[in-house]
Amino acid sequence: MPAEITIHWVDVSNASLLDNIAPGVFDEAIDPARLSAYLAMPANLMCVAIKGGLVVGMCMCVIHLHPDKPTELYLDEIGTGDDWRRQGIARALMLKVFERADDEDIDEIWLGTEPDNIAAIGLYESFGVKGEEALIYYLDW
Repeated sequence: MPAEITIHWVDVSNASLLDNIAPGVFDEAIDPARLSAYLAMPANLMCVAIKGGLVVGMCMCVIHLHPDKPTELYLDEIGTGDDWRRQGIARALMLKVFERADDEDIDEIWLGTEPDNIAAIGLYESFGVKGEEALIYYLDW
């Protein structure tokens, strides 16, 4: 990762970090009301990679509390700007998430990706893990 890139946790006090985002970091434009609702939930975590005031990467996670088993962290989304891929930014964001999981005493992080997302699979497997088969059901009502 280029040395001039810094990683920050986003909360209500610094949400303005998201005022300048490189294309491709998020799937859609940030909706201020949705952002406020997201940041208002303590279980939602977001960190961003920034270069010169421009968000060039992001990672969003959700802390899952369970009554019957240890807390786990779901890595919901990770994105890097179109011009910023293959520079170690996504890896650095994941390492920041690992640090946060350690701070929160969380031992398990899980995520999913599409079978044809070769770049994501390469990133995840670079941490020494292998994917498992799973089924996903999208419930529309």
